[in-house]
Amino acid sequence: MKNKLKFATLTLVLFHLTSGLAQTEISDAEQTFVYISSTLNIFKTTGRLVNNPGIDGSDLESFIELLEYYSEEFSKEFNADSAMCGYYLNPENSRMTIEEKAQISFSFLTSLETRVEQYLTVNEDFQEELAEEFGTFLLDNINELKLQSVSHLRLPSSELDEAAVISFLDSTCQ
Repeated sequence: MKNKLKFATLTLVLFHLTSGLAQTEISDAEQTFVYISSTLNIFKTTGRLVNNPGIDGSDLESFIELLEYYSEEFSKEFNADSAMCGYYLNPENSRMTIEEKAQISFSFLTSLETRVEQYLTVNEDFQEELAEEFGTFLLDNINELKLQSVSHLRLPSSELDEAAVISFLDSTCQ
């Protein structure tokens, strides 16, 4: 009995540590996505790299291309050109209630587990490529800047209730 209790306690502790680490990793991926989205949005609007992490003029084009690539990698399932948004914005579906249309549109996404795995992989790839191409100094600066980044876009990286799904679709499928 004592061994079973020790095993159960150890299992519970390991589960808690693992789930805490996974939550930290997905939070980091979400912050990376928000940083990329907000940086690209501001750059496209103003032509300036606001909160410059240390990019000089000669590297600006390569840096923006890298951000655009990873923006697409994060959002390919739910960007404005996705099947999800195509269905949600299709005028032929206007006879449905907003709730029905949102539920069907959101079902175009892969499973939550698959999405989270994809976001973690994309985040890791982004950070590795950033460090390889521009150095760890720039990566460290971006990791600091992304904590302050703000964007209306989010990753669908958790279970969403009906209202959150509609809000997500409205903000994503503009």
